[in-house]
Amino acid sequence: MPLPETAPTDPAPCHLESAERGEFIELLLHASGTHLRVRSGSIGKPCLVLQTSFKTPERALASHQRLYKEWQEQGFVPCSPSAPVVDGSVAEELFCDARTPHPLLDAFLAINGADELRGQPRRLALFRQGLRWHTDFDLERIADFGLHAGVIVEGDVEVAGVFSQLTYSYPGQTLISGSIHAASFGHGDSHMRVMGDVKVDNIIYGEYNDGSLVINGAMYGRAFITLDHDMYAEGGYHLPICEWNMQENWSDCLHPELFEYDDEDADEPGSMVSAEAIRRFMREGRDPFRPGARPVMREAEPEPPPPPPPPSPFAQRVRGLVDAEDVEGLTRLIETWPEHSEEWEQALIGRLYAPSTTPEQRVRLKALQKKKP
Repeated sequence: MPLPETAPTDPAPCHLESAERGEFIELLLHASGTHLRVRSGSIGKPCLVLQTSFKTPERALASHQRLYKEWQEQGFVPCSPSAPVVDGSVAEELFCDARTPHPLLDAFLAINGADELRGQPRRLALFRQGLRWHTDFDLERIADFGLHAGVIVEGDVEVAGVFSQLTYSYPGQTLISGSIHAASFGHGDSHMRVMGDVKVDNIIYGEYNDGSLVINGAMYGRAFITLDHDMYAEGGYHLPICEWNMQENWSDCLHPELFEYDDEDADEPGSMVSAEAIRRFMREGRDPFRPGARPVMREAEPEPPPPPPPPSPFAQRVRGLVDAEDVEGLTRLIETWPEHSEEWEQALIGRLYAPSTTPEQRVRLKALQKKKP
């Protein structure tokens, strides 16, 4: 739900910075005492804004104090802002009990494992205007605040670096109603649905067999590398696919630095792909293929044949009389049907020579045949 804007009566925000990381966090309890705003990101860059509400001021204050303590323990120091704080992507809250209706809530709850949240007072981070970030963005960044059970992005994700969920802990479910645009994209142990396309400059990567990713659109990029992961695009693949479970010989095509060494004394890398090496190639924007390699695009599956047209009213009537073994009814239908189409002619000839047709019915059918123009 949208939360109130800051007012003149609101207390001053608590601002902390880490010079080593070049990042900040700012915590603000609204004057109501039950609403908390968190702003966090790189100093001098548009930041992530999370807005949450609580039933009581005590709960809001406890969350404020917990976050303040956790960031101090990470080396953030209370201070005045060293640069103006500029809002970037804003996450409001949406509750799984549908106290505030939203058209994407049912689609979120239909994701694998999300149905257990239905009807619960658990909050989701809702980005109404999409999600944009100036560098790498892992969804664990939202988990650092410990306030949300899942994520809904209404619109596109646009990340200048690597967009990922590769930390195996959060969020359990993510719904993106638009497309993903990033340098690379990595997905691991969670369940995600992207209703649009995934378009990257370099690598789309999936790992670990407890997660799933459904892309309603298509994949675009330099390579799709999947290691034991349920990850597919309904709209097709416009890039080479390295699916490790398919037992294809990708070691002659992928860069040798992407493979783990079987032991410390080995002279050559083994056959297992290194998850850490793929992450490094994604961060550095490196080509995952050997120099001069020409990876082959997987052939698209042929389109299924179109379904047969529905039977005509005449054919439906014929089928019903055949099933009922009503030979006289069939003869009368042929005699009285106004449209003498090709379908009708086939039925007429079929009845003329059918063993079940009586001599009297055959005379009537032959008379119809003589009347044909």
